[in-house]
Amino acid sequence: MVVETVCNARIASLVCLLIQNAGLVMLMRYSRTRKDRTMFLASTAVAMDELSKFLLSSAMVFVNFHRGATTKELADSLEGQKSFAVFVRQHVVTRYSLLMAVPALLYTVQKNLLYCALSNLDACVYQVSYSAKLLTTALFSFLILKRTFTPWQQGGLFLLMIGVALVQISQVTETRKPTGEHPMLGVVAVSLACCTSGFASVYFEYMLKRSQDFWVKQGQLAFFAWVMAMCTVYTQDSAAVRESGFFQGYDFIVVLTIFFEAGGGIIVALVTKYADSIAKNFATALSLTLTTALSAIFWEFHVSPTFLAGAMATLAATYIYQNSAPPLPASSTARVAVALAVLGMLGLVSRLSGPGPAPVLPPAAPPVV
Repeated sequence: MVVETVCNARIASLVCLLIQNAGLVMLMRYSRTRKDRTMFLASTAVAMDELSKFLLSSAMVFVNFHRGATTKELADSLEGQKSFAVFVRQHVVTRYSLLMAVPALLYTVQKNLLYCALSNLDACVYQVSYSAKLLTTALFSFLILKRTFTPWQQGGLFLLMIGVALVQISQVTETRKPTGEHPMLGVVAVSLACCTSGFASVYFEYMLKRSQDFWVKQGQLAFFAWVMAMCTVYTQDSAAVRESGFFQGYDFIVVLTIFFEAGGGIIVALVTKYADSIAKNFATALSLTLTTALSAIFWEFHVSPTFLAGAMATLAATYIYQNSAPPLPASSTARVAVALAVLGMLGLVSRLSGPGPAPVLPPAAPPVV
């Protein structure tokens, strides 16, 4: 019975990760490319996202406290507390927690960059390009945490760099660009987001190693990120907010996008608890396939050979890095089958998307008499 419950939780967490990965990218892309309504301010969406994360993290702290899943020091501190303001003052806004302002600032910048990237890049191109955060995370892990990497991991990182470069080249050289989109700006934005994400992730990991509770640290990070995001709203969009309001352009799609983004942290925590890295990699690969298929259907995205090669190289690099071992064990037959299925689905999507319409040539000049 216990085994069955764990298996069900594992499957449920992976399905949630698949839906969250694909759904968030598609929702962000759709919400930023609609032409039939007032565009919302990305800075306010980031602020609401971080506020939601702070409230969710705080709720998880008290849930774990009532389940007896917190450390003794934290449990003793929370015992008898009935005011949320007291919790914030004693556990969130402290002199030690001010160190979380560094990754909070970086994550705030990153979120705004991602909205800029998805305003100018196809959803699947963005998703593959954003995989480069693994490369920057590895670099900062080496520089800050003095982490070493096996030859297989180094090879995976090199393959990842090639794959992301191929995908970005396929987007920049695409001749059919919607009006108002600038792929080069999107590539620069997602590249900068990868750099900020890599450093912030390593810094946050370093802080977690010195802390006692994941959700307390997550709440501290979200709180300071919310403060930074509100400062961004004031400095960048204060005039627009005064003119049309903080929630201008908000509708169900925007709220759903914020919900998907805020829930990502909890889903990752569940996957970390119930599933292994291999299953997580396959869920990510399938989410890329789903994103590509939906982009081909709704946005007429053309899966070029360059994009297909880059996407497969990125998926292979992620697998090699996370599961670096020279030979494939005998039990890996199912993994290879899933990988081949992903390859087949991407190939099918490329066939469905077609070669795209033929370019319109200018009329021929009249013959010179």
